[in-house]
Parts: sequence; C-alpha cells; structure tokens
Amino acid sequence: MKTQHLLPLAALGALLLTACGTTGPLPTFGKAINPEWIRADFDGIRGDEFIATSNLQDVVFNARGEVIGWYVKNYAGTPFIKRRSDGTYDFSALKNGKSIINMVGGRKSLVVQAEGLDPARPATVTPPEITSNIPQNRQDAVFRYTQGGVTVTKTVTLHPRNYKMDVRTSVEGGPERYTLLFPGLGKAENPRVQALPVGGQPAAAQGSGTLEVENIQYAALQEVPSGMNSQVALATIVRPQQGTRANVALTGGSQGLIQVRLQGESSLEVYGGRNELIHLYQSGYSEFPGLFEPNFFGKISLMIVKLMEWLYSFIGNWGLVLVALTILLRLIMWPLMQAQGRTTARMQIMQPKIKEIQEKYKDKRDMESQRAMQSEMQQLYRDYNFNPAGCFSTLLPFPVLIALWSTIRNFEFDSGFLWLPDLAIPDPFYILALIYLVVNIGQLYVMTRKTPDMFRQQAFIYLIFLYFALTFPAGVTIYIILSTLIGIIQQIIINKQVERETASLGQTIQKAAATGGKGKSQTSQTIVASPGKSGKKAAKVIDAPKSD
Repeated sequence: MKTQHLLPLAALGALLLTACGTTGPLPTFGKAINPEWIRADFDGIRGDEFIATSNLQDVVFNARGEVIGWYVKNYAGTPFIKRRSDGTYDFSALKNGKSIINMVGGRKSLVVQAEGLDPARPATVTPPEITSNIPQNRQDAVFRYTQGGVTVTKTVTLHPRNYKMDVRTSVEGGPERYTLLFPGLGKAENPRVQALPVGGQPAAAQGSGTLEVENIQYAALQEVPSGMNSQVALATIVRPQQGTRANVALTGGSQGLIQVRLQGESSLEVYGGRNELIHLYQSGYSEFPGLFEPNFFGKISLMIVKLMEWLYSFIGNWGLVLVALTILLRLIMWPLMQAQGRTTARMQIMQPKIKEIQEKYKDKRDMESQRAMQSEMQQLYRDYNFNPAGCFSTLLPFPVLIALWSTIRNFEFDSGFLWLPDLAIPDPFYILALIYLVVNIGQLYVMTRKTPDMFRQQAFIYLIFLYFALTFPAGVTIYIILSTLIGIIQQIIINKQVERETASLGQTIQKAAATGGKGKSQTSQTIVASPGKSGKKAAKVIDAPKSD
C-alpha cells in the first residue's frame, strides 16, 4: 500500500479507537447486563447506597431515595460496575470513566425540601424495600425516612429498557406543600430549561435567571444536540401524572435546576437520558411542543419507526421486523441501486481502456494533448453507453439510509433474536462482527473484481471498519449485513447483464473490423452496436484500425 494511503488510514484508525476524542476508549464488550439492584458502599461515607444497573444507565440512590449518581451510557450494555472475587464492587470505572456521564454532576436529584425537612440534617432512615420484575420492565424501591416528626415516603419505579422513572412521593406529619429538586445536566454549561403550562406555550428560563411556571404539562432540562455531542446530548424531563398538579421554578445556566412545587401525595414521570428523537418518541414525549423539533432526517426517522411498529403488530418479533424492513426498503430502492450498479459494472469493464488512454497521455501536459485525451475518453464513454452522471444516482437513497441507520441505532428493542440477548446492544459473541467483515469483503470483491489493486487497497480499510461492527447495536449490524447481501446479489446480476452486453459489443466490433479490412488498405468504417436506453442496439459509425 502506498504511503499516502497508509497515513490517512492510520489517522482514521486512531480517531475510531478513541471514539473521535469525545467518548473515551473502545468500550468494554460483554453479555447483556441483567438489570438488578446492587447494595454497596458507593460514596465511601458510612452506610450503603442502592444502585439500579441496566444496559442504558446506572442510577445510584442513597438511603433517603435521593439520586447521587445518574450515569447514562454512551454504549448500551457496557458494564462499568465490576464485581471482585471477594464479593465487593469496583465503581472506579463508573465514577471516572470518560465514556459515561453523571447527569446530576455532583449534586443530588429527588431531594425533598419543605418546612421541617432539611436535606443537610440527619434523619432516621428505614431500610428500603427493593424488588425487580424484569419481564415487566420494572425495578422498584420504596425509600422512607423521618426528620423532626415528618415522614417522607418515596416509591421509585425504574424501567430498565428505557430512560423513564416513576416517582410517587408523600409527606406525613408535616406540611402539605413541598419541593422536589431535579438538577443537571452533568457538564452542560447552558442547557435549555423550559416548561409547558396547561393550555399555554413553552416558557424558557433565560441565561442564569429563574422563571416560575404554574400548572405544567412538563418541565425539561435539555442539552442542545450539536456537532460531536449530537448522539450523547442529555435531557431530564418531569411530567405530572395521575391528576398531580405541579408548579415549577426554572433556573438556567450552568446551575440548571427544576424545582417542582407539589402538594399532598404526588406522582411524577421522570425521563433522564439521551436527548434524541427516537428515545423521546418511544417514551411518549415527541408530540409535546417545544421538546424536540425533528429536522428532515428526523421526520424520515419517525416514518421508519412507525413502519417498524406496524410490521411488529403483524410479525411479533423485532429481529424478523428488521429482516422484513431491510428487504422492503431494498426492493423500493432497487431501481436506483440498479442504475448505480450498472454504472459501477461498466466502469470496471472500462478500467483497462481508461488506463491505456491515461498511460498514452501521462507525459503530455500541453492543452492540445489534454483535449485529445478528453476526446478519447468521451468516445470511450459513448461506445460503452457510460454516463458519468449516473454515479450521482447513489446519492438519492442517502437521506433514507441515514435516517434508517439512526432509527435502528437509537431504537430500544424489548427482545433478543437468535443467539442475541438484546438487539439494542452489540453482539457479545462477535459473530455478527465476523459476518459483517466477510460480507463487506465479498461486496468489495464483486465491485472491484476487474481491478485487483483497488481490492487490495480498500480491503485494508474494512479491518478498521470492523470497529463499527463491534460497537453498533446488533439491530444495526443485522440491517447492514442483510442490506449488503442483497446488494451483492443485485450487483452479480448486473455484472452478468453488462458483461453480456459488452461481449456482444466486442464481437460486433471485431466482425465489422475484419470485413472492412478486406476491402480497404488504409481506413475503413465499422458499424458498432451500442446498447441504448431502450435495450435495443443503436448503430453508430467509428473508424476501424488501419491495415498494415
């Protein structure tokens, strides 16, 4: 491989292995995490904490039910919590890892404030009641503590297959009115802080100021997706449930905070996770004004995810839905891919002749020689009915392909498929990664079979692209593999069609040249049958080679 090719590839590989410098090193791969509660000393202060761990996040509660660590994972299924051989736990990767973010950023969430209730003062704590029901997508905990004769009870239900949490709070023996605090978002210096009142329009806190909004439908802290953080932007969304009336005080700036004013027994739904369209859609928030305005690709993504849900209503298996979706979309795009495939096949057949022309004029830089070379190239294109503009047909499906990739990447499946424990995390057995590499090398061979040098140069790149197969959710890799296999079959069919056409073309040229050579000593004219758009042979006249 040439040095000029090796250096960019090495740079690309370095960027991939560091996840472009923003998400840390290559993630740890393992089996799907079995959601569970872990009781251990997390903060080093006397007393245990209670950690709800899952593929998407690890949430750390103290004994009062306050969240002291809310860690959202960039790579679903990464096990940041390590269990030692002596039964204790190592939380260093969770606390210090670069590829995981603590949304509360050193503060506390779900803190209760009221007259007679001071989070900084000691309280009598009752050991929490903790249960899990993974088939029903639940991790439940009841936290209870007493301070100054006032008893606070918090019932928390996490849903490990998404970012939602249900919080029911009651205060007995004290004031009816109290406040729940929701700080965030991690390292975001200027999150968008807003609320939507019932019957009103979204209202946002400006800068580091504070805004009061009464009777809300939701209140939200959102990191604005942009540039490199578009896939890791975070959001906290609080939504009253079951008739709960909530007023809020919003604080903007680096100390972004939602203070929820409540009365009596309350019920809130809390979203804490990725500020991304598909996750918000699956959690039921995409229809609320002001939360997320989809762009062009986002609108296509919503159509795709609704199609997936429709297919699931008939098929009942997300793995088979991905198979059906891939086949359906490839059939829809077949004509466009057919045009691109024919262009690619003709280019491969023409490569030796193109190289001959380039070699002929490689040392001639004058304007006349360059014009002559361009003229020969154009004549070659006409002879082979090749249109360079046909290469742009491959760009037409790109919006759908980009939206489809983003949709499957961010979709949270609630089941596995075949040997895969969960379609939303990478294949823990690396089987898909191996298949991905094989089918992509196969596609490259089909595309470059006439140019072995190009195959050898580009095959090396796929070893670097293997990184993606290791980090992509299994659902994404399944789509890529199936789509590539269909593309290979389509390209093989196209190659045979184009080879028959060009073989017929070559025979016509040879016969016409032989006939013309018998009757003329210098030059003769040859009838060339060139495949036209209609599939019929279109006759044209070119000069045959001179006779010796």
